[in-house]
Amino acid sequence: MKKFFLLRTVFILIALFFLKTTFSQKIERVSGEATVRMETLMTETSTRERAKELAIVNALENAFGTYVEQQMDMTISEGKTAYNIIGSTKVKGDWIETTSINYSKHEGTEKGFSGDWKVSYVTCEIKGKARKHLPRANIEFEVLNSPTLASRTENFYDGEQLYLFFKSPVSGYLSVYLDDGTTVFRLLPDTYSPVKFESGVFVNGDQEYLFFSSAQNNLPQSDAEEYLMFSNKIIEYNFIYIIFSEEKFVKPYLQGIEEQDKRTLPKSLSSERFQKWLSANRAALPAFQDRKIKISIQQKNE
Repeated sequence: MKKFFLLRTVFILIALFFLKTTFSQKIERVSGEATVRMETLMTETSTRERAKELAIVNALENAFGTYVEQQMDMTISEGKTAYNIIGSTKVKGDWIETTSINYSKHEGTEKGFSGDWKVSYVTCEIKGKARKHLPRANIEFEVLNSPTLASRTENFYDGEQLYLFFKSPVSGYLSVYLDDGTTVFRLLPDTYSPVKFESGVFVNGDQEYLFFSSAQNNLPQSDAEEYLMFSNKIIEYNFIYIIFSEEKFVKPYLQGIEEQDKRTLPKSLSSERFQKWLSANRAALPAFQDRKIKISIQQKNE
């Protein structure tokens, strides 16, 4: 009996060591740089966003190497991906937090058919904390402007309704936020979600969900909140964050529902506080993932 107990103890210690090294990857300090040419239809803000995205990719590639495309059965196992996607680039690391960022703009010339012409470039130098990527659920999602997958879009007209398609190979907790650059609004869980789903709505693996539609509500335990997209500008850009984790996570502190211009606004927090909340969860929860979608809201021409 004693021998069996000792062998079992050794086995448990080995298992604990394996779990610790697998799920507690070291967080490293990394840095990267990228330069993006400002195209005719690009604003300086959108050029900076693209430069930042590529600088993060560069930092992760510097620290953890590049991802080489493999066969599908090598990259997806039991519904989990072995890589992270930033923009459309597959990388082998997870960005945890930005600690320093610097932008610079410079002019240059390029040769064209009619001679030399001036072009502008934006360079982003970034430093931050990152971790080697751990396999996570291969989630699927689409932003829609009508309750059908054929209407997938990232461009909305003022007054159009927002819908979201979501599917995961494993069960877990889902939350959705919209960031307008200053304030972040929580769209899911919504006003009607039960208290037990206060931080994230529980979704079943292998089940397709359509959110923000009262006609096709996938959560029978509550009514569905519907959201209309509005803009006071000719065109503005927002980000939608899809947050999913197999483990429960705690929501950030949120301000109450507000009324503005006869419109009801969801619970919210500042963009700065939201980013700090994301960073803390990325560092603490290996299964936590956030995916960002850039959308536009444009006023209709009368």
